[in-house]
Amino acid sequence: MDKILNCIDSYMSDIESEILKIVADQSIPLMEKNALMEPIVEQKKVLLHTKESLEKIKNKKLKRKG
Repeated sequence: MDKILNCIDSYMSDIESEILKIVADQSIPLMEKNALMEPIVEQKKVLLHTKESLEKIKNKKLKRKG
């Protein structure tokens, strides 16, 4: 489970970097930036929700063991 959570963290870090690159690129018009970032932000939301769900499952397993 920890390996999966680490992979999600790593991917979310990559997504953040991608978002920051788009924001910093002054050659991209604002409307295009929004269009580029929309699917990326959606991916981040899904990953965040998945991570939260996996952490709840992990914590339940730890409580049962303890």
